[in-house]
Amino acid sequence: MIWQRYPVFRVFLIFSAGIILANFVDTPFILSVQLIAVASVLVLVSAFSSKLFGNYSFRWIFGVTQSIFFFLCGIVATHFHTELQARNHLEIHNTKIESCLIQLLDDPQEKERSFGVKARILAVNDSTGTAARESNIMLYLQKSKAAETLSYGDQIWFDGGINELRGPMNPYEFDYRDFLNLKAIYYQAYADSTHWELVSSNNGKAVIKWAKDSRKKLLQVIEAWNLPKDQESVTKALLLGYRYEIQDDLMKAYSSAGAMHVLAVSGLHVGIVYLMAYYLLFFLGKMKYGTLLRTMILVMLLWSYAFLTGMSASVLRAATMFTFVAIGTGLKRYTSIYNTILGSAIVLLMWNPGFLFEVGFQLSYAAVFGIVWLQPRMQSLWVPRNWFVKQFWAITTVSIAAQIVTFPLGLYYFHQFPSLFLVSNWMVIPLVTGLMYVGLIALIISALGWIPFFLVDLYSLFLSLMNKGVGLVEELDFFLIDQVHISRFELVLLYAIILLIFNWFFLGGYLRLLSALTLTLLFSFSQIIESKKLNQQSQCIVYAVPNGLVLGAYQAGQGVLICDTSFYNDDDALTFHVKHHLWARDISRLSHYLPHENILSSALMKSNNLIGWNSKLFCVLQNGICEENTVWLAQANAYPPRESSGKPQLIILYGKSNFYQKKRWDEWATKNNIALWDTMLDGAFVLESNGKS
Repeated sequence: MIWQRYPVFRVFLIFSAGIILANFVDTPFILSVQLIAVASVLVLVSAFSSKLFGNYSFRWIFGVTQSIFFFLCGIVATHFHTELQARNHLEIHNTKIESCLIQLLDDPQEKERSFGVKARILAVNDSTGTAARESNIMLYLQKSKAAETLSYGDQIWFDGGINELRGPMNPYEFDYRDFLNLKAIYYQAYADSTHWELVSSNNGKAVIKWAKDSRKKLLQVIEAWNLPKDQESVTKALLLGYRYEIQDDLMKAYSSAGAMHVLAVSGLHVGIVYLMAYYLLFFLGKMKYGTLLRTMILVMLLWSYAFLTGMSASVLRAATMFTFVAIGTGLKRYTSIYNTILGSAIVLLMWNPGFLFEVGFQLSYAAVFGIVWLQPRMQSLWVPRNWFVKQFWAITTVSIAAQIVTFPLGLYYFHQFPSLFLVSNWMVIPLVTGLMYVGLIALIISALGWIPFFLVDLYSLFLSLMNKGVGLVEELDFFLIDQVHISRFELVLLYAIILLIFNWFFLGGYLRLLSALTLTLLFSFSQIIESKKLNQQSQCIVYAVPNGLVLGAYQAGQGVLICDTSFYNDDDALTFHVKHHLWARDISRLSHYLPHENILSSALMKSNNLIGWNSKLFCVLQNGICEENTVWLAQANAYPPRESSGKPQLIILYGKSNFYQKKRWDEWATKNNIALWDTMLDGAFVLESNGKS
């Protein structure tokens, strides 16, 4: 029945399956193209053959051939997106690139130590000469006046080194390589100010250049409002999707309060733009062909706004979906909202199959599906008569519906659940609606040359209330459920439980309830087994961190972390390198010690420069001297010890080193026949209770 009522759902599942297979299994591109050609012929034959099409008993042939066709479409679309099969795709294996021509695909964004920008290599110069070789690259430019003036479409000649992306170096660390690979970026490079020069400008696509230049002008318009810095940064994110200037503490406040969706232009923002334009163009509905004209204008406005806000996955999803709605409304053809949502998803995945794996894309579609599926049923449970109470109840049901369907993804990716999300949304949704209407009107008028300061002041008042409200909710941090870790299997179980429970609640059925309870027991059993396994296992790890020694020892939910104060107080670095591992191991009590302190605990013992863990004895190399027959922990940028200082079982290098320092350690280890483990090259060194690394 589901296949018949929502045929797009089947296409979406099969198309997505093809994308997943192409990303995780090596599928031959040429064979896939040949098979899709054969499948196309079979679909046409099975659809229009009188013997097959007219005979109901053979209708399954059309369904099977159609499924094979869309499955192969997913594979081929992924190959085109990744560009790995392209004839001129750059391969840096066994090739020493001396210099290359690079074109910027975006405006450089300022980071802590550099400017970061997505770019594309157009040609390379190696020992054989200059040749056309293409690939996307993540380019980091040293901060300078020249780098600050670069923009989309500029071409530069770069004579530095190009590196392949590296995978995570610590357990459960964010996989930056996979994140960029899904965006078809396979290399990275750092260019100081002496290793690049501008060749030409304005080489990009005209429509994208227009969008970026227009957004720059609108950002300058917002700066002319003279708002306080925190309000200005939120305004740029709220109205134009420009989030790069928001301070970390403000970003954290919105995240902890469960209001992060406000800072990412999404369905709420695009929906407000659509409704505003729809009602402003009401007069066109009374004209001949006015409905068609209004539809065309609405679609143009939606996509212009999408371009101006950076074309993020959430904006693309919303713009595509509202485009379907606008066209359907204009043609007076109303279809299932589920087919509309999934149709927009398929269109986006055809354009960029990597969206399927993006967190924002998944959260956006999950939230919309939850609102469409659950909110009307929840709202029908109580119908208040008072208008104000009715609006309050609508916000409540929308918030709960969206949160129910997105919280498993929140636990899986962000390891937290903002239990005060309802309080935040009661406050945020009305305020952000008013902010969008007032802010967009003020922005349009200001862009025409006159700043309506009375509207700006009203906007500033609303925004101040929202920021203060979010800050108050964030201060109630004891309501934030964090440090939660679930596996992919448990993520699937949670969604199956949600589907079964709410289907039982609204439709009834003993089997649905029994299945939901069974899966809930299975989920609980999985958590208990994992917890028991972790409690029986002790672990010692030397983390791969650029600066200083970071060593952890964990046992039965308790842990010891040895690192300097600067690293421990740097929440971003600690979260990126260490905290995800702590959450996965369910460490509830963590003791921090400085590298020079002595330690006596059940997880680890330390006396001066000797560290004891189970049967292993580590020695922190100091002044080139360390105990013989121990595992040495040595700074990678230090000099190797003299031959007379004894031989270790193994040397573990921590921290960054340059080429020459690494070469000295390699030569010393080879000469003395000692195994060498470099955490910045080989990843974190991990020992478990069974003694295996």
